Amino acid sequence: MGSDDKQKLAEAESVKQFAFFGVAVSTVATLTAIVAVPMLCMYMQNVQSGLQDEINFCRTRADSLRGEYKKIELAQAEEKSREKRQTYQCCSCGIGPAGPVGNPGQDGAPGNDGRPGQPGSPGPDAPNEHVLPSAEDFCFECPPGPAGQPGNPGPKGPPGQPGNNGEQGPSGRPGAAGAPGPQGPPGEAGQDGVPGRPGPPGQVRTVPAPPGPPGEAGEQGPQGPPGEDGRPGQPGQQGPPGQPGDAGQDGAPGNPGAPGEEGHPGLDGPKGGCDHCPIPRTAPGY
Repeated sequence: MGSDDKQKLAEAESVKQFAFFGVAVSTVATLTAIVAVPMLCMYMQNVQSGLQDEINFCRTRADSLRGEYKKIELAQAEEKSREKRQTYQCCSCGIGPAGPVGNPGQDGAPGNDGRPGQPGSPGPDAPNEHVLPSAEDFCFECPPGPAGQPGNPGPKGPPGQPGNNGEQGPSGRPGAAGAPGPQGPPGEAGQDGVPGRPGPPGQVRTVPAPPGPPGEAGEQGPQGPPGEDGRPGQPGQQGPPGQPGDAGQDGAPGNPGAPGEEGHPGLDGPKGGCDHCPIPRTAPGY
């Protein structure tokens, strides 16, 4: 490699470093401008707002002081003029004494609130660790603490004195009617009554009597002779049924039957109530 090439490489390196330095400086300057300019604008705006508030406050206070001075000057002028009038007036002028003082004028508009003051300096340290702060050391009131857990129940107290007698309760319902008493002795015979008027003559009427009750059954008669044979029936025709025969004699009594199966248990009956019982009554005082 020749000397010319080495010289060109050295120049390129120097230019490269210069370009890198220039780009870094321009980047830092750009970032600084982007961050610093808005912060500066905000700071100036805050300062301007604070100054404007101070100016408005001072202007309001100056206006209120000026109004107070004017009121004082007017009051002093009225007092002087009143004194002059009372001193140099003459009774023959026809002008009476000065009138009473007029009502005060309306109050001006309230001024703007001032800016909050600086925090106060810290108080002195306690002389030792055992000193507890008192309520006068604070400028605020602590809220009451939460209620503690309920304590164990205390011992049972002595029995109290008996109370006064209670009011009389309502009257009970009337009881059921009692059983009738025994029959009394027969009374004395009464006096004969007044005889009544004779009745109308009787009339005879024929009324069919109802049939009497049936009599008792008579004894069974002897068996009659057998009847004559009937005529032979015609072939192909069925004769009418004969009359039922007499009832036969009762047969011998049969053997007793086998015992039947046990039936299902019946349902429980309704429970008895106390409707028939009288209302219980307790002694007075309960």
